[in-house]
Amino acid sequence: MSDINKNEPDQPESSEAGKKGKKQLQKRVPAEEYRLIPVEENSYDDSDDEVLIDVIGTLKDIWINRTIVYITTAVVFVIGLLIYFGSDRIYYSEAQLMPESSSNQSQLGQLFQQYENIFGIQRSVEENDIQVSMYPHIVESLRFQIELMQHKVYFGELEQELTIFEYFTEYYNPPFTSRITDFVWDYTIALPFTAWNFIKSLSSDSEKVQEPIDFAQFREFEAPKILDSQIKSVASTVSALITISREPQTGFVSIGVSLPDAQASTEMVILVKNLLQEYVIDYRTEKAMNNLVFIEEQFEEARVNFQAKQDSLAAFQDRNVNVATSSMAVVEQRLQSEYELAYTLYNTLARRLQEAKIQVQEQTPVFRVHEPAIVPTQPAEPDAIRILGGAIFVGLFLGVAFIYLRRWFGIFVQEFKNKDPKPYKV
Repeated sequence: MSDINKNEPDQPESSEAGKKGKKQLQKRVPAEEYRLIPVEENSYDDSDDEVLIDVIGTLKDIWINRTIVYITTAVVFVIGLLIYFGSDRIYYSEAQLMPESSSNQSQLGQLFQQYENIFGIQRSVEENDIQVSMYPHIVESLRFQIELMQHKVYFGELEQELTIFEYFTEYYNPPFTSRITDFVWDYTIALPFTAWNFIKSLSSDSEKVQEPIDFAQFREFEAPKILDSQIKSVASTVSALITISREPQTGFVSIGVSLPDAQASTEMVILVKNLLQEYVIDYRTEKAMNNLVFIEEQFEEARVNFQAKQDSLAAFQDRNVNVATSSMAVVEQRLQSEYELAYTLYNTLARRLQEAKIQVQEQTPVFRVHEPAIVPTQPAEPDAIRILGGAIFVGLFLGVAFIYLRRWFGIFVQEFKNKDPKPYKV
């Protein structure tokens, strides 16, 4: 070891090689850097506390200004009470029908029809058919409404039978909420129209007596008709009170009526069902009925002709019992031929008449009542829980919103006052 150490200064090449090796090792091994980080900087996150502080601050802010929330909620709750007690007690009655299908379909065809109804796919139908999906349009039509308002129903509160037109034009009073709404509308947004109608009423003859409406003129609409304003108003009101819907999967048709009278609502459901049934029957059997009427007329003529020929032949034979001449035989043969022809026609039309009656019966649809209409004992509207509960919720929301809107408005006004205007550039 001593020899080696002594010889180190004498070997410069080996020392230079050692220095180069050390430099290569320094290049290959990267320098490591250590940095001391506090524990709180890496492991502590105060975001949750910030959210918690914000929630607590918001609740505390609301609690400090709770008087505003109480006042707003109380005001909206009082408005809800006015709406509840100022609304009519509406009774809803409903009946569910099982209409008969007009065409005979297999089970597979009925399955396809159910999926077509679900996805809204329309398929071509027979000309003499009427779809169940058309029932709501039939009930909402003006012709149906005019026919409906002429029938009488019993109103339990009035204890008398009235036509629907008489009830809505003479006895029905809109609820307090509707009158307030109409008053606000007429004297705010619709004020010009209200003033114009008032001027027209002054210029018109006030002593003109309202003539009774003749509903017979509305049985046919082949010619143009002029509708009275009362008919339009009642038709619009009645159409809004009737609801008719169809379940695509089962095919059941539900007819519902909402009226301020429980007994009248049930009777009106039955009335709508009967009128709809008559309309559909008339539509489905129109062609068969026309054929039946025509055959009945022809049958009546053939019967009269047959009886006349029969009487003529019998009278001729009674007058010429013992007379045997060629001319008499020819006349008797002609009368016999006319009698047989009349009899054949009469017999054929009699058979066709029975067939036409059977055809009418076969094409007459059947409406089976699945769920009958029952007189309701409790009003369906207004709903106290929905109105009063909604009023409390809206009041709380408006109260909290008012607190922050007032604060935001104050900040906005302060910034607006402190804001310097921008210089105007020419």
